[in-house]
Amino acid sequence: MKTFNYTPSSPLTGRLTNLGIALGMILIPIFVPFGIRIGTLRILGPTGVAVLFIGGGLVLLAMTLLEIRKARVLAAQGATITVDGDRVTYPAVEKGAVEMRTLAISEIEWTKFDEEENELKVRTPNETIVFDASYFDDEAAYNAFEALLKK
Repeated sequence: MKTFNYTPSSPLTGRLTNLGIALGMILIPIFVPFGIRIGTLRILGPTGVAVLFIGGGLVLLAMTLLEIRKARVLAAQGATITVDGDRVTYPAVEKGAVEMRTLAISEIEWTKFDEEENELKVRTPNETIVFDASYFDDEAAYNAFEALLKK
């Protein structure tokens, strides 16, 4: 049996940029309205640009706040991942509480590491499970976990 710590060091780690971009997308069109033109052809007026930017900013802000909430819940609960033979027990945040779920290593169809998002995606017949690599203690712990999944 192998146990891995799966708690973020700080809920805001890696999320400050997204918060800044989201707030910029919301506030800039409000205070400095601008349109999009190519030469003399008006593509989109200030109102249209403001609606698009504010809508996109609100979506990005909501997604970022949900990620921060998930990280805070995992950190507060002291979440761990346990690999015991063919079974992996991992934490999942549901409605503000940590719920422990299990998956069989033999059921894994594929695993893929997304370098841009720093996430390991694990596909099973029923669902796709996403593990955030930054939540592990260090890179060695993450690599050991990934190696156990690929057996």
